[in-house]
Amino acid sequence: MDQWQGLLAQCARSMGFDRGPRRAAYALAGVGLFWAVGLLGGLRILHSATSPMTTLVMLYLMLVVVALSLVIAAAAVAQLSRNAAERRRR
Repeated sequence: MDQWQGLLAQCARSMGFDRGPRRAAYALAGVGLFWAVGLLGGLRILHSATSPMTTLVMLYLMLVVVALSLVIAAAAVAQLSRNAAERRRR
Protein backbone atom coordinates (compact mmCIF):
# COMPACT_ATOMS: atom_id res chain seq x y z
CA MET A 1 0.00 0.00 0.00
CA ASP A 2 2.85 2.38 0.79
CA GLN A 3 4.36 1.70 -2.63
CA TRP A 4 1.15 2.83 -4.34
CA GLN A 5 0.98 5.95 -2.19
CA GLY A 6 4.59 6.73 -3.05
CA LEU A 7 3.93 6.24 -6.74
CA LEU A 8 0.83 8.43 -6.62
CA ALA A 9 2.75 11.10 -4.69
CA GLN A 10 5.47 11.04 -7.33
CA CYS A 11 2.87 11.35 -10.11
CA ALA A 12 1.21 14.25 -8.27
CA ARG A 13 4.56 16.04 -7.92
CA SER A 14 5.40 15.54 -11.58
CA MET A 15 1.98 16.91 -12.62
CA GLY A 16 2.39 19.93 -10.35
CA PHE A 17 -0.43 19.03 -7.97
CA ASP A 18 1.80 19.62 -4.94
CA ARG A 19 1.89 23.37 -5.62
CA GLY A 20 -1.61 23.82 -4.31
CA PRO A 21 -4.91 22.07 -3.94
CA ARG A 22 -6.49 24.05 -6.77
CA ARG A 23 -4.51 22.28 -9.48
CA ALA A 24 -5.52 18.89 -8.15
CA ALA A 25 -9.14 19.99 -7.88
CA TYR A 26 -9.12 21.34 -11.44
CA ALA A 27 -7.57 18.12 -12.72
CA LEU A 28 -10.19 16.06 -10.91
CA ALA A 29 -12.96 18.26 -12.32
CA GLY A 30 -11.49 17.87 -15.81
CA VAL A 31 -11.43 14.10 -15.48
CA GLY A 32 -15.02 14.16 -14.23
CA LEU A 33 -16.04 16.29 -17.22
CA PHE A 34 -14.23 13.91 -19.58
CA TRP A 35 -16.12 10.93 -18.16
CA ALA A 36 -19.45 12.78 -18.22
CA VAL A 37 -18.99 13.65 -21.91
CA GLY A 38 -18.03 10.05 -22.63
CA LEU A 39 -21.10 8.71 -20.86
CA LEU A 40 -23.43 11.16 -22.56
CA GLY A 41 -22.48 10.20 -26.10
CA GLY A 42 -18.81 10.88 -26.61
CA LEU A 43 -18.37 7.44 -28.16
CA ARG A 44 -20.34 8.46 -31.26
CA ILE A 45 -17.01 9.23 -32.88
CA LEU A 46 -16.60 5.51 -33.49
CA HIS A 47 -19.73 5.39 -35.65
CA SER A 48 -18.25 7.89 -38.08
CA ALA A 49 -15.15 5.79 -38.79
CA THR A 50 -14.96 4.62 -42.38
CA SER A 51 -12.58 1.67 -42.12
CA PRO A 52 -11.91 -1.01 -39.53
CA MET A 53 -8.33 0.23 -39.15
CA THR A 54 -9.58 3.73 -38.28
CA THR A 55 -11.92 2.24 -35.71
CA LEU A 56 -9.08 0.22 -34.19
CA VAL A 57 -6.78 3.24 -33.97
CA MET A 58 -9.56 5.29 -32.37
CA LEU A 59 -10.17 2.54 -29.80
CA TYR A 60 -6.48 2.42 -28.90
CA LEU A 61 -6.37 6.21 -28.54
CA MET A 62 -9.43 6.08 -26.29
CA LEU A 63 -7.79 3.36 -24.21
CA VAL A 64 -4.72 5.54 -23.68
CA VAL A 65 -6.83 8.57 -22.74
CA VAL A 66 -8.94 6.53 -20.32
CA ALA A 67 -5.84 5.08 -18.66
CA LEU A 68 -4.28 8.54 -18.32
CA SER A 69 -7.49 9.93 -16.88
CA LEU A 70 -7.50 7.22 -14.23
CA VAL A 71 -3.89 7.97 -13.28
CA ILE A 72 -4.58 11.71 -13.13
CA ALA A 73 -7.71 11.17 -11.02
CA ALA A 74 -5.90 8.86 -8.60
CA ALA A 75 -2.99 11.28 -8.21
CA ALA A 76 -5.34 14.23 -7.70
CA VAL A 77 -7.42 12.40 -5.09
CA ALA A 78 -4.26 11.30 -3.27
CA GLN A 79 -2.92 14.85 -3.22
CA LEU A 80 -6.23 16.33 -2.07
CA SER A 81 -6.51 13.78 0.71
CA ARG A 82 -2.90 14.46 1.73
CA ASN A 83 -3.65 18.21 1.86
CA ALA A 84 -6.79 17.59 3.94
CA ALA A 85 -4.89 15.35 6.37
CA GLU A 86 -2.16 17.96 6.70
CA ARG A 87 -4.72 20.67 7.46
CA ARG A 88 -6.33 18.47 10.12
CA ARG A 89 -2.96 17.88 11.81
CA ARG A 90 -2.35 21.61 12.24
